[in-house]
Amino acid sequence: MTNNNREFSELLKGCRPVKDGNNNIIVQSIMNMQIVCLTTDNEYSLDNRFGNPFTALKASNQSYGHIGFANEDDREVIIPNQMAVMTKQKAQNHGMTKAGYIDKRSRTNYTDAGCVQGSQTGTFTNTQEFRMLPLGMREMSFETVGQPSSHSRLYLAINKLGNETRVSTDNYLDKYFNKYDKKLEQFIAHFEKPKRLIGIIILVDDEIIAVDKFPSFTYAEQVWKFMIRDCYGSIAIMSELNNKTSMNEFTKSYEEIKRTHRHNIIELLENAMTITKERITKNVEEKIQELLDISFETTLDTVGQPTSNNSPKSYILKNEGYIGQVITENEYNHMVSIVKKDRFDPNAFRQVNELKRKARKQEKFTL
Repeated sequence: MTNNNREFSELLKGCRPVKDGNNNIIVQSIMNMQIVCLTTDNEYSLDNRFGNPFTALKASNQSYGHIGFANEDDREVIIPNQMAVMTKQKAQNHGMTKAGYIDKRSRTNYTDAGCVQGSQTGTFTNTQEFRMLPLGMREMSFETVGQPSSHSRLYLAINKLGNETRVSTDNYLDKYFNKYDKKLEQFIAHFEKPKRLIGIIILVDDEIIAVDKFPSFTYAEQVWKFMIRDCYGSIAIMSELNNKTSMNEFTKSYEEIKRTHRHNIIELLENAMTITKERITKNVEEKIQELLDISFETTLDTVGQPTSNNSPKSYILKNEGYIGQVITENEYNHMVSIVKKDRFDPNAFRQVNELKRKARKQEKFTL
């Protein structure tokens, strides 16, 4: 079932990048990866409505490709995007292909989950051993949402991750975590969660590759370490393995102005820092502005979704360059997750938009 198209700007309505006192966007970075945090007004953070997914939910399964969640909280719960069960029970680990919604004190079954532990046998019961799928698996996981039940739907994504991080996964996601968990824990400490966080934009090589928007400040606090460690950390590992670095914007600014600067070294450094922040802000604003022209085709997600018309609904978002999901209720977007497709070239997108802009400026033919 297809709904009306959704604009990117509408999906993130109410959100804005966190800025410093000089109105520059605060950008945290490591190697060639940048994180831009989003915030919103207090009235748009539904802190008391949703429970903590990592403590409210217990997961069980009955067959391969299935995860059932029991919500033991008196509040509704939104399952974080592509949460995985990595259990010590004699059972096969599984991962979600999407986010999900569960009403208070209720149970929900997802038959479009996937195994993430190869040929391991057995089913798990009432576990809270949760992790998150790495960002590199998101695109292929979203592509399988709603397809017929299949235990192997995530195997290609696991092995893609293994190739990119130089791990012989062989359909086992735990092999990746076993190799990199210590490094991923260090990665958490590299980033600081700002107050009133509601979302995150991830850039690699100055291109936006992922966007996440959360239901509330409290929810963002609950998922922060999981998202940074499990999800986004894989990108930093890939960058390190490939010796990827970003241009040192501060050094560039410093070298440009020192030749003509006539003041002391303190003022020189301050001016270089000011210029650096302004340039970084301009680049991020340009990249976000480009996404404002994007429209997504939306398809109602029916697997594991509540039957009540009053409950939030899940839609899968698709565009030629991006894929993702929104959980929405009466045009209010609780959860948004978007990832850039690997093969998509943003430069081609820019060329098309430039031609469209020129076409709009042309006067109609007349004599």
